[in-house]
Amino acid sequence: MIRPRGLIPAIAAEALLTVGLARLIGTPPLWSALIALPMALVLLLLLTTPAGIEPTWTAPPHPPSAAAHLDASTLASRFEDAVVDQGRFRGRIQPRLAALALGKLRCRRELADLPDLKDPRAAAALGPELHRLLTHPDATMPDPKALRALLDRLEEQ
Repeated sequence: MIRPRGLIPAIAAEALLTVGLARLIGTPPLWSALIALPMALVLLLLLTTPAGIEPTWTAPPHPPSAAAHLDASTLASRFEDAVVDQGRFRGRIQPRLAALALGKLRCRRELADLPDLKDPRAAAALGPELHRLLTHPDATMPDPKALRALLDRLEEQ
């Protein structure tokens, strides 16, 4: 839809360019009008385009399935390694699970000032099994069903 506020300046520009070309260069009026027409149309386009329309130059997002599959397979292989090598569990898995649990507990209003998982309030909120898994230096990687149950309980926190 062409708005009148853009149409009037475009017609005026067309007329000015036509007269200017005819007088200054000496081109026939028909040719002056044809030469000035594209410039007037560009002006009309610029004046009638809404200000909010801008091109989006960002690339479309990648499908999440590829990254999610890679993360899940990497996590599964790390869990399998942690079952065989308890040092790997204590060095890699346990600190990450503890950080996750601490962040989850700090989201609760009454535990927002929780310094670490050694705090008695964290032990009470997590329960003895999950607290031992996350804080005890001799904790071992539980079987997958038990780990899932513990993580489900953490998710409910």
